[in-house]
Amino acid sequence: MKRKDRITRIDAAAIIGVTPKTLANWEKQGKIPPPERDFRGWRLYDPAKLADIKKRLIGSEEESQARLDLSDIEISARNRLFGTIIKIDGDSMLVELVLKLPDGQEITSVITRGSVKRLGLRVGDRVSAFFKATDVIIAR
Repeated sequence: MKRKDRITRIDAAAIIGVTPKTLANWEKQGKIPPPERDFRGWRLYDPAKLADIKKRLIGSEEESQARLDLSDIEISARNRLFGTIIKIDGDSMLVELVLKLPDGQEITSVITRGSVKRLGLRVGDRVSAFFKATDVIIAR
């Protein structure tokens, strides 16, 4: 196949929802077959095989959206809420993320665009929000 029928590791990782380093590690560990290489030595992935790789190594879309289980992790933040992302807004370095909680309330978090990208966050994703604060301000 010609080059246009294959995609680079960066694009393949984005499609699967992992980092390029994770994709490289899977290849080294033998979890995925080594892709073709072009004349420069760049790895070129077959787009048709990426869906199978994602399902086999990450699970189905529903499984990948499972609630985060923190039973084996010790964390200092005791306040946590689970919700669904209903809005990701912002065109600068910071992004406003709106979560809808199970009871219908909404909370907003401002995080970096890099974090949104790194975590692969999308509208409809179920996520956990943790709170750690030294001050709580009450008004009346």
